[in-house]
Amino acid sequence: MILRGGIESPKTDDKLPVYMTLTDLKQLFDYLERAQSRFSMRNELMFKLLATTGLRRSELVSLIWE
Repeated sequence: MILRGGIESPKTDDKLPVYMTLTDLKQLFDYLERAQSRFSMRNELMFKLLATTGLRRSELVSLIWE
């Protein structure tokens, strides 16, 4: 959108992020802790890192073990 004087207005986000409630997060953690699949521990740790550290998804997937 062009404002008066030929200046373009800054972009605005059309969609606001939707966050999980604490209850939803606890339910997810409970489910992940009970899971018995090959990757259950990995999945649990990934979601707990995302939820508790503020890590971005791209930062999480680029982590390596050293």
